[in-house]
Amino acid sequence: MTSLLIWLGILWACFAFGAAALRRLHVEGAGPAEEAPFAIALGMGALSYLMLGVGLLGWLRPGVGVALVVALGLLGWRHVVRLPWEVGAALKGARSWRLAATPLLVFFLVACALTLIGALAPSGDMDYDGLVYHLAVPKIYLQEGRLHPLPWESHSNFPFALEMLYLLGMLLRGWMKGQIVAKLFHFGCGWLTALAIYAFCRRWWGPRAGWLGAAAFLAIPLVGWEMMVAYNELAFALYAFLAVYALSIWWGNRQTSKGWLWVAAIMCGMAMGTKMLGGTVLIFGVLALGWLLLRETERGRALARMAVFVVIALAIASPWYLKSYLWTGNPVYPFYYEHFGGEHWTAARAEAYAAAQQAFGMGGGALKFLALPWNLTMRPQAFFDQPGALRYFNVAIWMFAPLMLALIPILLLLRHIGRAGAMALWFALLYTALWFEMSQNGRYLIPILPGLCACAGLAAARLLEVRRLASAAVMVAFVLVCLSGLSASFVLSASAARVAVGLESQSEYLTRTSRVYPFCEAVTRATPAEARVLVFGDEPRLFYLDRDYMLGDHTEILNQQDRGSPEMLLAALRRIQVTHVLMPEVMVFSPAPAPGSLESALHGLAGAGVLRPVTDYYGPMSLWALASER
Repeated sequence: MTSLLIWLGILWACFAFGAAALRRLHVEGAGPAEEAPFAIALGMGALSYLMLGVGLLGWLRPGVGVALVVALGLLGWRHVVRLPWEVGAALKGARSWRLAATPLLVFFLVACALTLIGALAPSGDMDYDGLVYHLAVPKIYLQEGRLHPLPWESHSNFPFALEMLYLLGMLLRGWMKGQIVAKLFHFGCGWLTALAIYAFCRRWWGPRAGWLGAAAFLAIPLVGWEMMVAYNELAFALYAFLAVYALSIWWGNRQTSKGWLWVAAIMCGMAMGTKMLGGTVLIFGVLALGWLLLRETERGRALARMAVFVVIALAIASPWYLKSYLWTGNPVYPFYYEHFGGEHWTAARAEAYAAAQQAFGMGGGALKFLALPWNLTMRPQAFFDQPGALRYFNVAIWMFAPLMLALIPILLLLRHIGRAGAMALWFALLYTALWFEMSQNGRYLIPILPGLCACAGLAAARLLEVRRLASAAVMVAFVLVCLSGLSASFVLSASAARVAVGLESQSEYLTRTSRVYPFCEAVTRATPAEARVLVFGDEPRLFYLDRDYMLGDHTEILNQQDRGSPEMLLAALRRIQVTHVLMPEVMVFSPAPAPGSLESALHGLAGAGVLRPVTDYYGPMSLWALASER
């Protein structure tokens, strides 16, 4: 409950700051449902950059975090006072909810409860990337008291706007309990996106399309799962959709809504600051403005607007890419090594990393691209490294889901989707085309879902107006999709119910449900507080390892020369102050290690007694202590 209250307080301050910023930009939302996503997204963006600043200065202390949140609230103090009245008015308006729509209301409430339960539980094994770097890297920053280069973790150089909010959550409550506050930020991004879908549809097509579009989004099992883990795709989706949303409003009335263009540029910059794929949002914005430029009579003014749009977006995104450049020599590290290079990276690693990204999907070519909607729905296992619990739902509903597969083509046949619907679909097409060429990981497609779900909501609303067979078919389809989504969320969150309501401690829950947590706890108990552990092998989920550690396989912290002989390896380990090595036993007991390999050097150190076994952990993983220098 404490974590939930802290998170709500931070969102309150973010709303106040964002609402004040919207007023400064002379932007007026069409009601609270439209204002809230934009205002909170702006506030969260500002807070993430403030955290970046204090982290680089080495001021990571709880008092500083509290001061930042209070400062945001004070900058928009009028809206701090206004928000409770707005919430109260919204609750009063809920009394007019039509009885026929009650099942939809029940779906929203149950979906919120299930995803909240998952978000309130500590990160378990299904939160793979969270335990590897989304949470693990902010935890290291917190323990060190500052942001600093981590040459052994390539992912730490990614854009980290959302991870700065994760850092804030852990700063306020400590890394173990604070991870719940961190996870709630990603949970909140999912629900803010659903609210934005509703507002988007209501502005142009009416509230019925909004409710149905939001339900279609929340019913996707992938979305439900992401709201329970500390990833960043939902934040990326929120900023990308809000960029398209704001651009649509500005496009419809360019003479009186200029502020919306700058809001779109800010959201575009935040999307780029959340994930490198955010560059696709900028590309879409430039293409949209370029198309408009061709139709404008005053092309000089239109060109100036485009230039300002690009400058704003790049200025907001630039701190993350500048940091990466200063720390590694590559602004988009570790990508495009052939052009930019980068420290602790090699051409061989770049090739292997690219191959891993290209392993997803069903291949390239025009026919495969046209078949994507069908393949993503019916053959999703080829596109996604989803948690095992979701595999049962892959045939019936996954990324696009049968609902999308049916409703989007119908919408195109109905036509008259308006400029907003057209922009959402064009963005989905452009983004998917770029995704298709870069990496066909289905999780990376989440940013197109809000716009597609909004369009699906419009199609469903129009079919319901027919009140014949089409209406009945839509209702049956939504019932099946919503039940499927709730079933997936229940499967993912059921084990977390006791810990979420405080009937079970975090340690008890993780011991019962996680394979990684007991492993990390055992290594922590077996090593002194000052230990530095070098980890080899395929288990990088070390968030719960309460020791200074480095991953030995993610970058080239040990080059080929360091691995050349036992003596060279020992010198390298001494140089980086390693005290323990955690690795698969096969690396030491390999029957015939290749000369000059890491395995051969480790075998030599073990044979000489320089590496001494402590004990075995986690199946084949083994902990070894490096003998002290004499």
